[in-house]
Amino acid sequence: MRLLKVGPEILMWLLIVGVALVNVAVYTGVVRGEDALDLRRPNPAGQPFLNSTPTAEAPSAAAAAALVAEADDSPDLPGRFVPNQGRKHTDGYPLKDRIPFCAEGDVRDDCYASNPPTSGLHLPVQGTVLLADGNALKIPPDPGVYGFEIPREAIPHIEEHAGVYVGYHCVTSECDAAVEELINLVSQQLAQGAHVVMSPTDDLDDDTIGLASWTRVDAFPSSEYTEDRARAFIEAHSCRFDPEGFCSDAPAS
Repeated sequence: MRLLKVGPEILMWLLIVGVALVNVAVYTGVVRGEDALDLRRPNPAGQPFLNSTPTAEAPSAAAAAALVAEADDSPDLPGRFVPNQGRKHTDGYPLKDRIPFCAEGDVRDDCYASNPPTSGLHLPVQGTVLLADGNALKIPPDPGVYGFEIPREAIPHIEEHAGVYVGYHCVTSECDAAVEELINLVSQQLAQGAHVVMSPTDDLDDDTIGLASWTRVDAFPSSEYTEDRARAFIEAHSCRFDPEGFCSDAPAS
């Protein structure tokens, strides 16, 4: 077999062409074959993929279910539907400026579209903080019945963690009697594993009870309280919206 003799000049040109082809492959990401890598796309840690082809990560089952839950405006669910206002964090407690309630017909992402809030800006995880009234509170609060006011900015974080918030503001003995019944109901629900936080709140009108979960609210005069109404709300919405999987160990209903 006769071999073709290649001179030094041809070898040099072949080397130059080879280097150029490698540069094209690396800097354009165009590499063909079973082990092809797109070097233009970073991995989640911000580093190039070196040993595997990058793939899109599918959302978790909890996240997918949460997307459905927060957009469910079905009239069959207890409470009034309030469109999602996002899940952004504020600065830590205490805030320099409180998050206000939106004016009627002027819903924005820097105020709350319902009272109690049903989504939106909220305090980040902080552990235990000392409130202005001297009470200590974990942010976000653990499920339970509290005898002092919880900052409104903590409520959406309760709901983001699959919880229901139950608030009340009483000025009459009739309202106090309704709230005593409500406390008994909430205590029963907590014993059964429901995610509920209950507290007084001056944000509500006089003699008013407010139930809230992510994108759902039911606020009404205490004279309209019934156990069936409150129970239906809690049982429908505790763990219904659970994007972070806080109810993965909850007993099946």
